[in-house]
Amino acid sequence: MSSAQAPTTGDRVRELDELLVERMEAITQEELESRRRQLAEISPETATLVDSLGHYLDGGKLLRPRFCFWGGVAALDREPTAQELDALARCGVAIELVQAAALMHDDVIDHSPMRRGRPALHISAAARHERDHLVGSSEDYGVAVAIVLGDLALSWAEQIAGGVDGDPGCTIRARREFDDLRTEVMSGQFLDILHQAGGFTSSVDAEQAALSVIRWKTVPYTVLRPVRLGAALMGADDSALDLLSAWAIEVGTAFQLRDDLLSVVGDQDETGKPIGGDIVEGKRTVLLARTESATDDAGRGVLARAIGRADAAPEQIATVHDLMVSTGAVRSVADEVRERAGVGRELLEHATEIGDLGRAGLATLAELATDVESLPA
Repeated sequence: MSSAQAPTTGDRVRELDELLVERMEAITQEELESRRRQLAEISPETATLVDSLGHYLDGGKLLRPRFCFWGGVAALDREPTAQELDALARCGVAIELVQAAALMHDDVIDHSPMRRGRPALHISAAARHERDHLVGSSEDYGVAVAIVLGDLALSWAEQIAGGVDGDPGCTIRARREFDDLRTEVMSGQFLDILHQAGGFTSSVDAEQAALSVIRWKTVPYTVLRPVRLGAALMGADDSALDLLSAWAIEVGTAFQLRDDLLSVVGDQDETGKPIGGDIVEGKRTVLLARTESATDDAGRGVLARAIGRADAAPEQIATVHDLMVSTGAVRSVADEVRERAGVGRELLEHATEIGDLGRAGLATLAELATDVESLPA
């Protein structure tokens, strides 16, 4: 093969990424079919829970499993074998099930009507209740189904993660990362709920409270624990794990700050979530904290009349969005995303603890997760 025909690192990153997705799809299908047979022994109705979960998983970007995979490749400093790819893919499936459970429950907590461009699970379950003319409250039924299916997804994630093959010492270390992932995201979820209720009083101010929620709700299960899990499973030493942790905190924080911007300046068709959702849900974001700090009494009145109000009119939401832009809050959050993404790039570029192929995969993911240049001004 001539040098002109030799695959580039970018080509190989895309090829390995496709292999990961293919293997994850196969494992997910196998696991769901096994669970469907198990639940069908209980009743035909119970087996439909698996169908609901399968439908819910469709359309996911698999960002967290990809961080896990490329963390593993970074630790290996080479391409994974078929067995290693399978182990990382199984961890990815387990992480994706934790993600599904978290989203199902989060949508109930936040009264979110949409997820991935479709009705949220509790909304679609309520619609089935009405369609089938079942008795009782459709809304209560939908919430109950979302809680039950989320719990099942968590249970199955535990089983799949526990069945990953590998070096015993490495699998033990990886399992600790998976355990920490679940503990931290649930703790962060509690802090989010508490902060919205005005009870997160140990933090110095609203912005630091919002950053703490990001640090414990988003960062651990989006970037930090997935990338450490994959690296630990593939034998990473402490210095590599420390480097990946520092990188993951910057990238994971930037990812959530960008997600907060999407609620204001994003495209609903691309995000799959309603624009203004954070406002009517009363999300106490960094963006909101900076808007409150930068505006005057009249502006804070505008915020008070819309934030956390499910009945807020579209005009009120638009006014809040304008305020977030005019105070410079949107610009300052976008600048922080760029800054943190830049710190992450610097960490990767100067890292001697990880391999070049894994470095390239992680850099590609970070760019996707932290891009603000494509957002409307």
